[in-house]
Amino acid sequence: MTDGMPKDEAPAEVALRILANSRPASGYSVQLLMDGTVTASAPLGELGSTENLTKVFDRGVGERDREQAGERLYAALLGGELAAHWAELRRHTAAGTPLRVRIEIDPPELRPLPWELLRHQNQWLWRRSELRWRRGCADDPPSAEPRELGPLRVLVVACSPPQDDRLLAEQELAALSGALECSPGRTYLEVLDAPRDVTELGLHIKGLRPHVLHFIGHGMPRPGAGSPVLVLASARDGSQEAELTAEGVGDLANIADWTPMLVVLNACHAGKADPADWIGGMAQAFLDAGTRAVVSMQGDIASDAAVAFSTKFYEELGSSHPLDKAVADTRSHLAGLARNPGSWALPVLLTRYAPDQVLGLDCVLPPDSSLDDIDHCKQYVELSRFVGRSDERREAWWTLDNPIPAPREKERPVLVIGGYSQTNKARTGKTWLTNWCLITWFLRGHHVVSVNLDTPLSPPVGTPASNPPARNKDWLSVLRLIRQEATSPEQLCRLPETAFGTFNAVLNHLTGAATPPSGDLEPAEDEWQPFDDEIGDPYDKRKEGIIKAFLDALRNSTGGRPLVVALDHADSIMPGAFTDVLYRWLVRPIAYNATSPLRLIVVAPDPWLNGVLPEADAHMLGRVSVCDFDSAEFMRLARAYGRRLGVPPDNRIEQLLETLRGVQGPHFSVETFDHLTQLVPDWGRAKAQGAR
Repeated sequence: MTDGMPKDEAPAEVALRILANSRPASGYSVQLLMDGTVTASAPLGELGSTENLTKVFDRGVGERDREQAGERLYAALLGGELAAHWAELRRHTAAGTPLRVRIEIDPPELRPLPWELLRHQNQWLWRRSELRWRRGCADDPPSAEPRELGPLRVLVVACSPPQDDRLLAEQELAALSGALECSPGRTYLEVLDAPRDVTELGLHIKGLRPHVLHFIGHGMPRPGAGSPVLVLASARDGSQEAELTAEGVGDLANIADWTPMLVVLNACHAGKADPADWIGGMAQAFLDAGTRAVVSMQGDIASDAAVAFSTKFYEELGSSHPLDKAVADTRSHLAGLARNPGSWALPVLLTRYAPDQVLGLDCVLPPDSSLDDIDHCKQYVELSRFVGRSDERREAWWTLDNPIPAPREKERPVLVIGGYSQTNKARTGKTWLTNWCLITWFLRGHHVVSVNLDTPLSPPVGTPASNPPARNKDWLSVLRLIRQEATSPEQLCRLPETAFGTFNAVLNHLTGAATPPSGDLEPAEDEWQPFDDEIGDPYDKRKEGIIKAFLDALRNSTGGRPLVVALDHADSIMPGAFTDVLYRWLVRPIAYNATSPLRLIVVAPDPWLNGVLPEADAHMLGRVSVCDFDSAEFMRLARAYGRRLGVPPDNRIEQLLETLRGVQGPHFSVETFDHLTQLVPDWGRAKAQGAR
């Protein structure tokens, strides 16, 4: 045994490395490392029957059996010659300054043992708040690549579950949505249902490049081999089951050309695949492919426990906790549940990066902004109830601000968000989508300005434009309304009123003059003069000059940072004013100047857009259409909606939802969710209280 007592202060991390001794049949050794340096070593104690240890999570095994297994594991690992060192280390720990402990298990035959059950003096060590445990080898150095900006991109692969587990799988999806998407703009979530093969899965990963890859699945041993298989899709139409094996993970990585930072294998097991194959096989295969960390299950986790795990785990990740703390807090949560005793020890965290380096994402806000500002803007707070639309979200977000470094062919400076209702309803969710994009861009450092063109223009009392109409706006009213809203204290990113001083001066001159000003004008206040169309100007140079000054004001207002201006309810503009003036000198110049920091969103129903947008410029405009929902999505979205309100559907609500689904046509409108809050009292109360 080597001896080197701990320092007076606790190290940043302790590692316990289990090694096979060099001589055959001579047992194993344990090395104690502090901040990467071996300070002590000792023989691994007697483990007894390891086969019995691997069965402690089987159905019918009691809590006392798990306690005894944990005590045996502790005695072998830390109860011998390392006991004094461990006691001294623990003396320095406290909940406020936890000690990170990493177990590195070299012999494959010892990896399936349930080390998460370590128990000493009636304490489960992996549930102690002053200790942060994980498995894995020494950490790779932090990535030299620049940290990505959020939001966190999560791909959930919903593998084909057995019929009995289908409802619980859907409940886990709803739980994921509730945990991840309750804070708008922080997370982008996509669901891939039952990919037909590894190639389809790989191509989807390649397109999204998710930071987190989460499997809701059903694991089983491969027939004749016993090694693990994750069933992606059940056999259908005469085809074979689609499977992902440990060996296939390498192929998946090659097809995807992308490695998720974190993989979560939240799969219950049919049959009994050897835990070593899940921990040392499937999970290790993802680590070998470059994944920074894997959370896997070392035994058969009941589906309701899997739902509870996902809910708490992603709530913790969403709070920006390091990965080891997120798993530790999830263990404590599972331990507090009356059902499924022992499920708290099933999650295994394996890492190749330090836990606080696994999900290395940044949030960059515009200057003079804070996250607290979001809570004061009702239009963004309400986004906690915005469900579905993953395809439309990605397409709209990436049109103006593609997060993939290259290629960027699809990025456009102008985005058009339209829509129509197959059920002839007034709303389809265009504004929800627009606001979600705005908050996402805000969290990526963009200045964002939201303009509701249905808003009345508020000129000073006594000016010539005292009572402008709310709808059927002319082009000059639109410019003035954008200025009014952009400088409003209600904006998330308020522009200074002085930004429009030069524009006001140009406007004051050109509303009543036939020729442009002869020199530079001093900044001024708007005199609110109407535009005199009687002045001869066959080429509309006066209008062009006014709008050019307006664009200059917007471009210069943010110091070169991207500025996104959203024009919602654009159908409030008179069609002629849009096509003849605003499109010609406002929209089109932005669309054809990709190097400018200015970005524009035009939001209106499809019929109006089709009548005012020229087909010749279609290739320069990003366009997304928001229609009604497919009724096949109803139950999934309704469950997610309940989770967002903080009231998951119980059996009574589930029956009501099933009844409603049975009488629906092919589509249902976004207004259905408002009707649901009236039909379900708990949902109505939660919405009224502003549940987030």
